[in-house]
Parts: sequence; structure tokens; C-alpha cells
Amino acid sequence: MAKKSASFRKGDWIVHTYYGVGQIKGVETKQIDDTKTKYYKVETKNSIYFVPVSNIDNERIRPVASQYMLRKAKKILKETPQDFDTDHNLRKRQLTELLTDCSIETTTKIVRDLSGRRANFGLNDHEEKILEKLTDRLVLEWSITKGIELEKAYQQFEEALREGLSKYQKQL
Repeated sequence: MAKKSASFRKGDWIVHTYYGVGQIKGVETKQIDDTKTKYYKVETKNSIYFVPVSNIDNERIRPVASQYMLRKAKKILKETPQDFDTDHNLRKRQLTELLTDCSIETTTKIVRDLSGRRANFGLNDHEEKILEKLTDRLVLEWSITKGIELEKAYQQFEEALREGLSKYQKQL
């Protein structure tokens, strides 16, 4: 299936695989050598980055989740976490591959599954950083989509996650 061409405007919120959730602040034209290119100027909590308008359809960028997709993410959080491989190197490879997918579904599954692993086996520093980064991204996206304060979004997130974790711990 062909991907629908994305078009954004000033004020739209987007999610970037690496930079996280940001808001488009405008379009700027920049000249590099003899080539002029239009870029979306995107501001995140900690940075500003530019995305070529002509390259907005890549897999690393998507609009923030719709209400429907957020309900789907909440349902995923409530599911029993899946186990990652016990071998550290295989787990790292698995996470690296999963992190190339910017979708809210994959992000939510990673957060759910790493949270389950943390509760039962602990996480290494690399996994802790991934979990923290993705949790922050997911909660911010939740807050923006629902139009609620970050603290309330975090509470709703935690409530859904606890439900899934309780199922996981009963299985052990």
C-alpha cells in the first residue's frame, strides 16, 4: 500500500524517531551551495531541528497519534508484557531493530515490555535510557492528543501500564 503524502502546517505536532515530539514553528528556505530547499522548523523541549519539506514522507516522522491510535496504545499497555531475549546481545539487537519503527504501537510495546522486564529482572543502563526516552515521548504525545496536562497524562499512562504489569507478575 502506498503511503499517503504528509503535509504539515505551522502549529502541527509531529513525532521524530530520534528527536521525539516537536511542534512545527514554520517553514524556512535555506540555501546550501546553489540549491535552495524548504524546511519545516521543528521545536522540541530540548532542541530545534529542520526537516526538508520534500522528505516529510520518510519512516522516521509521523503526526502525533489520533484519539483512535491513543486508545489502541492504551489497550497495548494493558496487555501482558512480552519477554525479551535473555541474552543481552540478542536483546540489544532486537531493541535496535524495533527502534527504527516510529509508530505509536511499536513504541508502546517497547515501553510495556521493558517495564515488565524492569519489574522482574531489572534493566541495564542502555535499556533504562531507552525506556525513559520512550516513556517521556509517549506521555507527551498522550498529553498533546488528549489536550490534558502532562501530569494527568502520566497518571493515565501509569494506570494502564500497572494493569498490564499485574497480569505479567501473576504469570511468573
